[in-house]
Amino acid sequence: MTWMEHRERARTTRVGQLGACVFIALALAACGDSPLFSLGERSSRWVTEPTIVTTTTVPTTIPLVRDAANLVWFNDDLGEGPANPSDVVAGVFARREGDRFIQASRSEIAKVLDGIQFPSSVPPLAAYVSSQLVVENTGEVSNDPSAAFGIWTAEPYTRSRSVAQMIVLRVYRDAETAAEIAAPGADLSCARFAASETVSCDLERIDGRPTWILEDPSGLTLIWFDDTYRYEMFGRPFAAREALRQTAASMSPLPLPVDSSET
Repeated sequence: MTWMEHRERARTTRVGQLGACVFIALALAACGDSPLFSLGERSSRWVTEPTIVTTTTVPTTIPLVRDAANLVWFNDDLGEGPANPSDVVAGVFARREGDRFIQASRSEIAKVLDGIQFPSSVPPLAAYVSSQLVVENTGEVSNDPSAAFGIWTAEPYTRSRSVAQMIVLRVYRDAETAAEIAAPGADLSCARFAASETVSCDLERIDGRPTWILEDPSGLTLIWFDDTYRYEMFGRPFAAREALRQTAASMSPLPLPVDSSET
């Protein structure tokens, strides 16, 4: 191939390339002002926006107390005892093993201490109740206190009190002080009960009655009067303060066991 022929072929190739570029430019111009605008549309048909999964947490409220109806009364198998209260006391005293606090069924206690009350609501962990009648060496029911109830998270006396006995409720026959408290202008100061400076004391009204709340490192004690009885409810540190307040506010007549023969 001569030099002239080679030059002519190169010229022809450049003209062809120029023509192709002009054609492409004209085609793009025909597509409008933004010929590349739709390049992402095809991919958008199958590439969707990511789905963000969100969860909603619904707050739940754990009740501080529950119905006391399902508590297991540890001493119910001791029976109802005689109908006469004095005979009941004699029967309980016969079971004495050295301590004034003698195991007794709730039926026996109800017969001896007319009108005695017990909480109808207890903290959720409560499972068992131990019950005792307090009898003096003379064979008479004591006034200081007259009865005691232990509310346990486990079967009574199978574990230490500091671990399993969450509440102790003591009931005193204290008609004289109850009358003083009920009198107009009565002294309701904490000085009546907070003898030690290490004990903090607050006076609140719980269930419409004045209630003294004493606190020390061993736990919380709530004191109130109803009729001729004084109630002192001690809760160990693992029993919440508000749970103890609600327990004290739920007092009702001591429930008696249901006779299975009647159901």
